[in-house]
Amino acid sequence: MGVVKVKLPLIKRFLGERLKLKGFLTQMHFKVTQKGAKLVTPADRIAYTGLFLLGRALKWFKPYLTEI
Repeated sequence: MGVVKVKLPLIKRFLGERLKLKGFLTQMHFKVTQKGAKLVTPADRIAYTGLFLLGRALKWFKPYLTEI
């Protein structure tokens, strides 16, 4: 029997609010772990996490996304 994966709730996009950063990072850690083999390299994980950014956070992160 294979490993059972738990379906995680949708992650709210992060706008750059400092008080919500820890919760966002915790959720993203579990989401990336769940994706497993689909996100092989650190660059894959970073790019995937970047998809959940909006507003100030995306503006700050955008140069990193274009490098990847």
